[in-house]
Amino acid sequence: MNERRGRIYAGIFLGAAVLFAAGLSFVVLRPFFSALAWAIVLAVAFQKPWRYVASRIPKRRGLAAAIASGALAFVVLVPTAILGGVLVAQASDTATRFARELKSRNIVTLADVTTVPGVAKVLTWVESTTGMTPDELQAKLTELAGNLSTEIAKTSGALVLGVLDTLLTFATTIFLLFFLFRDGDAMASAAVELIPLPAEERDRAAASLTAMLESIFRGSLLCALIQGVTGGLGWAMAGLSSPALAGAVMAVLSLLPIGGTAIVWAPGAIFLWLTGHHGAALFLAAWGAVVTSFLADNVLKPLLIRGAGELDTLVVFLGVFGGLSAFGLLGLFIGPITLAVAIMLLQVLRSSARAAVPENGAAKSAAETPGA
Repeated sequence: MNERRGRIYAGIFLGAAVLFAAGLSFVVLRPFFSALAWAIVLAVAFQKPWRYVASRIPKRRGLAAAIASGALAFVVLVPTAILGGVLVAQASDTATRFARELKSRNIVTLADVTTVPGVAKVLTWVESTTGMTPDELQAKLTELAGNLSTEIAKTSGALVLGVLDTLLTFATTIFLLFFLFRDGDAMASAAVELIPLPAEERDRAAASLTAMLESIFRGSLLCALIQGVTGGLGWAMAGLSSPALAGAVMAVLSLLPIGGTAIVWAPGAIFLWLTGHHGAALFLAAWGAVVTSFLADNVLKPLLIRGAGELDTLVVFLGVFGGLSAFGLLGLFIGPITLAVAIMLLQVLRSSARAAVPENGAAKSAAETPGA
């Protein structure tokens, strides 16, 4: 009896201590959650390059981790800075072109907008639906523009602080990445050992999770990046402006189960056709349908996920867009990873349930055995 009470007391004490330590750890690590999440994402995504570097310097793992994290910082930071500058410049150029087009049509007020073909019908529909006259709509839009300019002025200082915070987060991410590269295998093994399964089942669950993560990064996100690059390249060769912006949008939309990159390149091809550029329109349509869509989905993606478990399209879709909604850009990676871990845990529970409940046949045989 005393032994039983001792075990109960030990369990309660250990559980309370774990909860207390977990709560304090959450408070201490909360400022680093974003950097830690990015570091984990990069460590998983670049696992193969890291293992290559580590294999070249097997006896100096710390040096290998420093080389890999430093190289990754350069590889990620420089293209991101260039792409960010290009996207900002092209977005600004698009806005300037739009403003220039309005000015060329002498469109200054909402009344001038009605001269654009089809706009009058839209305004009539708005008036019949909402009961708001064009003058009232113009007043609302003017008020909205004033409020927007005020908010932009208020957030200008916050934007500078946001840039500094981003740089600090990036530096912290690279610092943490060094330790994940150097000690990641030991951390992963310690985490896997917590799964309450026999060693063989544990290894199978870890292998399943690894295959799903490889499918996410190689089969979905990397393929989306390539589709964005090829889509932007075709957009530029067709003679349309802002190819980097169009390619970035295509990379995100390629994750949609229906429509995908066609949501961008198809309207571009239609625009080229309507403006008399028939050759460019046919080229963009063919390039988008064959290179950006068909070859990427049916040739490239199967090659990328060779040897990895293909993750269901619905899981990737929900993970990516649900993650974007919950965590911003970081959710692009955190969402699918979270769902992959959840699927792995469900598989573990399923295996545990099967082991705990014997099959009908086995139970029946045991019941019929003499002396059972």
